[in-house]
Formats: sequence, C-alpha cells, structure tokens
Amino acid sequence: DDNKILTLVNGERISMPEPVSLLFEVEDLSVASPATVSRCGMVFHDAKDLGWRPFVTSWLAKFEDQVFIETMRKLFEKYVERLLEFVNTKCTELIPTSSLARVVSLCNLLDALLSESNGVSKSDGEDAFKRVLELWFLFCSIWSLCAAVDEESRKKVDNYIREIEGQFPSKDTVYEYFVDSRARAWAHWEQELRFGWRYSPSVPFYKIQVPTVDTVRYDFLLYNLIQAKKPALMVGPVGTGKTSLVQGVLQRLDSNKYGLLTINMSSKTTSNNTQEIIEGKVEKRTKGVYVPIGGKRLVMFMDDLNMPARDTFGSQPPLELIRMWMEYGFWYDREKQTSKHIKDMQIVGAMGPPGGGRMEISRRLQSKFNVINMTFPTETQIKRIFGTMISQKLQEFDEGVKAIADKMTQATIDVYQHVSARMLPTPSKIHYLFNLR
Repeated sequence: DDNKILTLVNGERISMPEPVSLLFEVEDLSVASPATVSRCGMVFHDAKDLGWRPFVTSWLAKFEDQVFIETMRKLFEKYVERLLEFVNTKCTELIPTSSLARVVSLCNLLDALLSESNGVSKSDGEDAFKRVLELWFLFCSIWSLCAAVDEESRKKVDNYIREIEGQFPSKDTVYEYFVDSRARAWAHWEQELRFGWRYSPSVPFYKIQVPTVDTVRYDFLLYNLIQAKKPALMVGPVGTGKTSLVQGVLQRLDSNKYGLLTINMSSKTTSNNTQEIIEGKVEKRTKGVYVPIGGKRLVMFMDDLNMPARDTFGSQPPLELIRMWMEYGFWYDREKQTSKHIKDMQIVGAMGPPGGGRMEISRRLQSKFNVINMTFPTETQIKRIFGTMISQKLQEFDEGVKAIADKMTQATIDVYQHVSARMLPTPSKIHYLFNLR
C-alpha cells in the first residue's frame, strides 16, 4: 500500500525499508486490480519505438571481420524491413509471432549456418564470400522471418521474394530450395532424396517415415539449430509428423555428447511434475549449480507444449517455469527456496494450433524459440509417401495387381480430400475431424 507495508493473507505485516522499491515488468494488465494499478507509475513500451535494429547492431558487434559486418548490415537493410512489413500486412501465421522475435530467430539461424563447412570462407575471394553470405542470408530469412506463415501465405511470400530477388529457379516455391555451398547456387531439396527408397518390412506401420522434401528440409533446420544450442519450436496441424520428425533428429545426435529427455505435456501437467522430471536427469556440480548426468548436454523434447491447463490468472505454470529457466537459467528449490542453476540443457518443443484443448502459449515464452511451421504436405509429397508404401507392398502380387498402385494412391487421396471438405464437424458430430494419419 501507500505506506510500503505488505499485508499477507495470515494477517502478518511486512514493512519495506525506504531504499527498497518494486519494479514490475509485465506484458499487460489483464489480471491486475485497479488498486494495484493506481499505486504504480506506468511506462508503456511500444514495440515499434525500439524496432529490430538495436538488436542487430548488438548481434553484429560480436564479430570482428569488417567485410562480414558491412555485408551483413547491407543485407539486413535490403531484406528485413520489407519482409517483416509484408508478413505483418499480407500473410497469416499459424502461431502469431512478433517482428523482433522473427529477427532474433534470423540471427539464431545465421549463427547456426554461417560456418566454413557451409562454404562461408574468404579462401575463394571476397566476391565469392559476399555471394555465399547473401545466399545463406536469404535462406535464413525465408526460414525465420517467413517460417511461421501458413500454406496460402507461403505462395504470397514466394511471389514477393521473387519480385525483390530474381535469382531463384522458376520451379516450385522458394521454400523448396537450399544453398549448395560448393556451386554457390540454389539447389532443390529433391536432390537430397534417395531414389528407390524402401521401408523395412519389420518396422511397424506407424513408425514408417517416407523421406520427402518436407522431412529433409525440416530435419536439416532442426538438426542445425540443436547443434548451435538454439531452442526450436515445431508447430503445425495434427498429422504433419512433428513428433516423429523431432524424435528422428534426436536419435541421430551423438549419444556420447547428448542425453535425451522427452516430456509429453497434458492438461494435467503441473510445474511440480515438470521440475521433478528435469531434476531427476541432473546432478549437483557445485553449490546451487546442476548439470546433466554423465557430463552430457541434455536435449529436452516437450511434446504438445501448449496442452497444460491455465490457472486462475490465465498462465500455464509448467510453461512459466520453463520460461523462467530460459530467461534466467535457474529456478527455485521448492523446499529450501534457494536458486538452482541448470546448465548444459536446451529445449525443443512441438505443438498444434490452439483449439481442442490446446491453449495459446504466452508471447513471452514463444519469443524464446525459433518457430517453424510444418505445413501440410503438398499432393505430390502425399503421393510419394503412400505411393512408395503401396508399391512396395504390391511387389508380392501378380503383375496385373502391381499396376494399380498409382490409381489406389490417387483414389485414397481423392476420398480423403472429399471427406475432409464435405463432412465437416457439427455439434452433433464433433468427431468428424479427419487427418491423413
């Protein structure tokens, strides 16, 4: 209150000394009482006032190469503002992200991919160096500034980027290309697919994952973000393969260097549960400092990240615990009230769009991740997935039967598209939700 006295529920009164003041930093005042608001001096920060440039300036300050810094500064000025403006005004994002969070994601991706192994070296001359930098910058811009947009908006982004920069091949969209560092040119992700791929007959059906352009590119992005120790969040509709993709990438990590922890979130997950699970995987190094068991780096996969139920004030306690750790690197011991610093741990998340029991997560937590939208596969990819499996199965049959593989695949896809377009959920038939799985 005005006398700087805090009155607790049990009637105890704590007087705050003169030199002590409280500073609150909040996203909004949705759960603040008028009595609280009237006693605080308010300072409102508009995101547009600060913009993204101060962050980029501080990011560039960690580099020493002047040619690199100048080239990157020109690239930021050439592309970033225009792409941000376009995404904000013309596109729809599956999970809305802020402009600054997108620019932070861009810098994270540049940190992960600008390496000598990806051709970023001055050994071939300054012009070649600048050329490779621009290619990687465009690639990273597509997969950070424009990574969270939906399928329709990806077509708009494709047209817009081609207007700004005409160097992309005409086939497919700009999302279908990656940087071939040897040729210093754009290459189609299809080049990375192995032709004649066959699944192992001993693998259960639900574990079969047919490599497609989608799986190869998301695998590449996620693997590099994990190697660079950056948190990633895969979002997308049910049935796009988020969980299986993340698990596939985690299995590829060197087991001598990385430890894995998977937490399947649900509406019943509490912050206590989450803290206990993670603390079960770490051991004490020094006073107040904990590290993963065995001296490895712990990669924690949180599936269905937005499932935990909201509390009275609209927050999701398990996610607030994780956000606190991501911002400050520690949380509190529940019994002793001392801080516990958790080192050498990083997070990968996966979640579907809000709705059907899934919540909107706080913008503050979301801004800590590189958000990548796993869109629904194109019809070409769907044909590849099911065509590959049915063709291999029909090899055991007569010649006459083998020929119908393509027709069966197309017929199945047509039925699925017809059913999902016509048989929509209604109050009496709420289970009419179809996905390819």
